[in-house]
Amino acid sequence: MKISKITIFSSLLMLLFAATSTSCSDSLDLGPIDYYGSESYWKTEAHAEGYIDGIHKHLRDAAWQHTITFGELRGGHYITGTSGDGSSVSGGSIASQNFDANNTGVSKFGDLYGRITNLNLFIARVTDADFIGEAKKNYFLGMVHGLRAFYYFDLYRTYGGVPLRLGIEVIDGELDPTKLYLPRATPAEVMTQIKSDLQKSLEYFGNVNSFNPYGMGNKVYWNKAATESLIGEVYLWNAKVTTGNNTANPDDLAVAKQHLLNVVNNYGLSLQNNFADVFDATKKANSEIIFAIRFDEGEATNAFGQYVYNIGTGQTSNSAYLEDGSLFVDPLQVAGAGSMQRYEYVQGLFNKFDVEDSRRDATFLAAYNKDEEGNLVYRGTHVRKNIGLINNSGIRVWIGDMVFYRLSWVYLTLAEIANMEGDNAKVEEYINIVRERAYGDNWAPEFEFEAGDFTANELAILAEKDKEFVQEGQRWWDIRRMTLTKGGKPLVFTQQASFNGVPILDEATEAHKLLWPIDRALLDNDDALEQTPGY
Repeated sequence: MKISKITIFSSLLMLLFAATSTSCSDSLDLGPIDYYGSESYWKTEAHAEGYIDGIHKHLRDAAWQHTITFGELRGGHYITGTSGDGSSVSGGSIASQNFDANNTGVSKFGDLYGRITNLNLFIARVTDADFIGEAKKNYFLGMVHGLRAFYYFDLYRTYGGVPLRLGIEVIDGELDPTKLYLPRATPAEVMTQIKSDLQKSLEYFGNVNSFNPYGMGNKVYWNKAATESLIGEVYLWNAKVTTGNNTANPDDLAVAKQHLLNVVNNYGLSLQNNFADVFDATKKANSEIIFAIRFDEGEATNAFGQYVYNIGTGQTSNSAYLEDGSLFVDPLQVAGAGSMQRYEYVQGLFNKFDVEDSRRDATFLAAYNKDEEGNLVYRGTHVRKNIGLINNSGIRVWIGDMVFYRLSWVYLTLAEIANMEGDNAKVEEYINIVRERAYGDNWAPEFEFEAGDFTANELAILAEKDKEFVQEGQRWWDIRRMTLTKGGKPLVFTQQASFNGVPILDEATEAHKLLWPIDRALLDNDDALEQTPGY
């Protein structure tokens, strides 16, 4: 069956109909999530620029999954059951590591293949196009190859080997289901493709280090610094983590280090003086941000209202107490904001913070009960780290940006690399850069980190990241990548990474749960796919 080259809208309808009529495209959600499938669209620079906007809108749609579902919920630092505000929490099955062939966390590979197909379409239509200036075209291609590497890296870390869909067969030519079926590539093949896209991204970006060379939006469009940050993340992962037939390669450490040093030195970045300012919704795209997902009033809001109390139906407001003993009466001004506590962190995470650490009160608002003697008893916490702002109507709106990369992450990643290299001086330097900002005026010799052996350093880096990156999608990846000894078991199998003394995963019976299973509907609809090993 041919796709008629008629209007863009009709092309999409036909393409979506075809997608639902063929099991493979249905199962992988291969149809592009937009109206730009027809070749008649690709005629002007404005078309390409509009498509770049659409690609980033689709990235925003996937930001919660990337950050919270994939990066946070399995980290062992979320409560399950009922929140301190009395609401049932969300994501409990994932947080409880309840994975089997019938409980897969997400379906259809997290619906990432539609987004990947959009990127493939841009590459196919624009790479050799003459309707856009060469410099701008190259910059856009740098974005798109970087984003394709980003999506495939999420898939790689989540599933291991996955289908490599790099063309636009679903859009052009024969919609032959037998051609659309794709088996899972090996982990080594997926990693090779990720690295290839990252290299192409760098080549297309060239010497353009600006965050906003074409005036489209500062630090909210994928940029060269984001690609170099992703290179650091990918190559550090590949230096430490073996997945299937892809054996960890320690030589990748040097590549990760060089590109992260480039990020530190070549983009005019600096830490904000105050930790809270990093997430101030009136200070977006500040000096610390490398790449973030933009939210604006009247356009889109994030879902972080699910981390705070509800003053109407919740059980905290007007019945609990603040740390100073005063009554808890809407201290975050969420009246009318539609908040509901569906996610809450464990008390052990809150207890990690020193009172002198500014991140404690910039991140959490603790609530307490009182015992019969009037003593405060911990009740729970609410996250106020990325809480948006009060608009002109006096209503809190959840428009804080979701940060994917920022400078303090680069420093702590460099600390992890230095630990692998046995360079204690650099481990100390990078951790203390972050700590000194966190303690601010309270900074004192007692808070300065002094390096020890590999294990002590690795655990110190994890502890620092736990406090620095609450709600930023780091911990699950950290405990999968970081180890007690070089080349040893990942921290997810150890008591040291746990908040309750029990390893998050039992190495003897749950090692397969490092990767996620594929849902049955996907397997039933695509004979080329096989289940993740162990399920």
